[in-house]
Amino acid sequence: MVISRNSKLAEGSDCAEATAFLLAELGVLRKTTIVDVGANPVNPPPYAELLKSGACKVVGFEPQQDAFAQLQQAKSEDEIYFPFAVGDGNPIDLRIYKSSGMTSIFDLYARALRAVGMGIPAMLDKVKLETVALDSIPDLPPFDLLKIDIQGGENLVFGGAKRVMTQAVAVIVELRYLRLYHGEPMLGGVDTELRSQGFYLHKFMFAKSLPLRNSQIHRLKSKLVSDQLVDGDGIYIKNIATPDKLDDEQIKHLAILGAGVFASHSLVLFCLDQLVKRGAVRAELPAAYVDVLPARLRKPG
Repeated sequence: MVISRNSKLAEGSDCAEATAFLLAELGVLRKTTIVDVGANPVNPPPYAELLKSGACKVVGFEPQQDAFAQLQQAKSEDEIYFPFAVGDGNPIDLRIYKSSGMTSIFDLYARALRAVGMGIPAMLDKVKLETVALDSIPDLPPFDLLKIDIQGGENLVFGGAKRVMTQAVAVIVELRYLRLYHGEPMLGGVDTELRSQGFYLHKFMFAKSLPLRNSQIHRLKSKLVSDQLVDGDGIYIKNIATPDKLDDEQIKHLAILGAGVFASHSLVLFCLDQLVKRGAVRAELPAAYVDVLPARLRKPG
């Protein structure tokens, strides 16, 4: 949705050296691959720095014509985009709102929008679209991260991707805490579906809150009384309790994502320890990784 997003992962932006070090050490067989469902460039994607460094490839899907045109114009050689709506393979009615970041298969829940003082964008059109299930795309490459932001249709995508998601190690998904659309699955529904496929919540990238409308709002600093959680992006990863179910390449890509996208350095070190146990990397690598982390993350001495 179109709300200014101040990611709490900004603190990891000075870790480029650590990410480059990891990429040089791990020697992955291919670039980390990301599937982006709902790639509308309203906000920079969380993998922007990894893409800029040439360390990943992106396969994106965006059915909105204007947004797709923007992606096509700005893409690099590591990006490919398709103007398809991704779902479970069944037709959908896509509601196109004036604010493109609100476009969804669901009707807006106007009462909730009003309660937090959000404007209610006009519906410009309702378009019937065929959807493509990720499992049905024969030449979709194996991917490591699924990033999805489609305003409530997430579970349709997950349900149509059970085969291809067995290779993936992480998901970035928008989680809703305050209902903004009639019928959307909300945090509980998305969490249940992802856990059924072996993904567990790792961390929140950020949580967006807004003040509830009230008679005295003009007297208050709204940023300091933003009490109502609205939504935010969550990171899910394959169950860390069973790393033996992941092969070496999956663990390497999870480490790269942890360093270059999630700013999850304990996750990186967890992965490196697993690789050391398997004899897949040199024993000194975890300590060497800590050495190249920013000083603010290390204990003195």
